[in-house]
Amino acid sequence: MIAAAGLGKSYGDQRVLGDLDFHIEAGERVALLGLNGAGKTTLFRCLLALTDFEGELRVAGDTVTPGRKEVRRKIGYVPQQAPLYDMTLTEFVAFFSALRGVAMDGPASTLAALGMPLEETGAKALNELSGGMVQKALLGLALGSGSSVLLLDEPTANLDPGARRDLFRRVREIAAETTLLFASHRLDEIELLADRVLVLHGGGLAFDGTLEELWRATDAAPRLWLSAPAHEVERVVAELRECPVVSDLRANGAGVEVDVRGDASLDVLLEVRQRGLPVTEFRTRPPSLEHVLDRLEGHGDASPVDGGGG
Repeated sequence: MIAAAGLGKSYGDQRVLGDLDFHIEAGERVALLGLNGAGKTTLFRCLLALTDFEGELRVAGDTVTPGRKEVRRKIGYVPQQAPLYDMTLTEFVAFFSALRGVAMDGPASTLAALGMPLEETGAKALNELSGGMVQKALLGLALGSGSSVLLLDEPTANLDPGARRDLFRRVREIAAETTLLFASHRLDEIELLADRVLVLHGGGLAFDGTLEELWRATDAAPRLWLSAPAHEVERVVAELRECPVVSDLRANGAGVEVDVRGDASLDVLLEVRQRGLPVTEFRTRPPSLEHVLDRLEGHGDASPVDGGGG
């Protein structure tokens, strides 16, 4: 559904993307992971034929060439920063539906499913809506247009937790045949939405595979958070320091965060139970993106780490 061969992009002397090769099958949910400035938005601009580039790109069977508008009709796009036109929401939906050559019924139905029926919110000006509502409107337009490819460029960057949950719920409900490529630098989002991860770093593709393969390739397993009564935290820390699968830990008055060697979180929980430690709650937290990228850099720059993905 999406294929890149030798894809490159420079702005003057700055090389933003360098010789990317990857393909994404129809219906895959793929996360594009990278720090700010890694080239995620530039890749989307290439896919949308909004900028020139080197190499080859194909989307839904069409060859992408700069300025070619036909390919955009197959793509639903949600940018990180929503454009605030001087329009009401209904006018906004009508305008973009006309641009895409689709009836308003699809976007309007999707907006209603997102809790924004035009009957109630359509008369409001876009600049009167919250950031979350504008992002929902853009998602409704993208999903309701019948596009076979959906591109999301860090769509939750400006959303509050409630709006993020709503967006996640709706994205998880998209049709199985819809191909999703979304950019993020949040590992928790990737756990919820992605089947596969592409990591952009230094202009190149540093990793291609599943999230579990990324943990194994970098030895950057999720961290384990253990809640405990404040007066018991020191005891929990002392006991867990003796656990051989614990590589490091940090504590505050609410509990302990544990770095685990390999995939041994269950071993830590078994130790907690066997030692009778007063842990009241536990959950995993993803490692930081910076830590993951540091580990990937240890593999050198000659080729990406391949976790088995396309």
